[in-house]
Amino acid sequence: MAAIDPSYRFLACQYLREQFDILLRELHGVRCNEDREPVHQARVASRRVRAALSMFADCFKTKKAAKWPKRIKKLTRELGAARDKDVQIEFIEGFLAALDGKDKKNRPGVERLLLRLRQGREALQSEVVATLDKLEKAGTLAEMYGEMERTLFALRSHGTALSSLFVLQATRAHICDKKEDLMACARSLDDPEDARGHHQMRIAAKKLRYTLEISNRAYEGRLEDFIDAFKQVQSLLGDVHDCDVWVQNLDGLLEQERLATVQYFGHSQPFHRLKPGLLFVCEDRAKHRRQAFGELRECWNGLDAEHFWNALEDTLEQQDARTDARKEENEENRPAQ
Repeated sequence: MAAIDPSYRFLACQYLREQFDILLRELHGVRCNEDREPVHQARVASRRVRAALSMFADCFKTKKAAKWPKRIKKLTRELGAARDKDVQIEFIEGFLAALDGKDKKNRPGVERLLLRLRQGREALQSEVVATLDKLEKAGTLAEMYGEMERTLFALRSHGTALSSLFVLQATRAHICDKKEDLMACARSLDDPEDARGHHQMRIAAKKLRYTLEISNRAYEGRLEDFIDAFKQVQSLLGDVHDCDVWVQNLDGLLEQERLATVQYFGHSQPFHRLKPGLLFVCEDRAKHRRQAFGELRECWNGLDAEHFWNALEDTLEQQDARTDARKEENEENRPAQ
């Protein structure tokens, strides 16, 4: 590793080791696929690992470490596709359960949608397992975990502190960069139809939230309220994006089912039984999207009204001042040589 502030490396390795603990614990459940929660937890942990590897890139400069981000990104992508299908299946199961049992108009299409989602999820499972097999064969996760453990042992042996003025300055720079990225994307809120811009804003909000989470210990937990606020923003942006994906996917599914019907029966008449239910779900998601976007705009405007951004900046500056004062105090109290 290149020479860098020990406390910064300590923060990096401690956070990464904790995320690896979660990731490794959940991967057995991901393989078994008997429950949806392991996929969700493993996906989140892999995202946080990627965020930390990006933030602390200077801490890991070896040839082996250079391969880590790409391999974790592949895992995140496969887990993400599986998790998205799980969420859609869970939603449609609830949607179907809420329909009147005698609803002959919409039920056939919703049932067909659920069937296609389950088939798609089953197909994805083999890709998830193949990715896990490759990681295991390459020893990537074991290699990364071992590197964190060895580094943490050495740092603890030397009594390294978790925070320092360097840590605060470095994490503050990362936070400010991610904040600027988010503010630039926030212009998309002026246009309710800017789905691509809203998606980019969701990604930016997620990256800022993860950066705050990683930095929080160095700030003695003072970033917690800001993290909670971004969880809400990210959740609403995610809701909007999910609705966009639903509408896009359902448009494609309608055409796929029509073509499959024609190919099988020689005509499209049976497709007319499916179309109302598929359109019903599509209309529901479009309506929910409008509602979620309104809540998002209200939430975002509320941050400005509450002077949220000034409060974040003040918190970052105050922690710098506290650490600087402690450093001066320690130097004054140090025995003369």
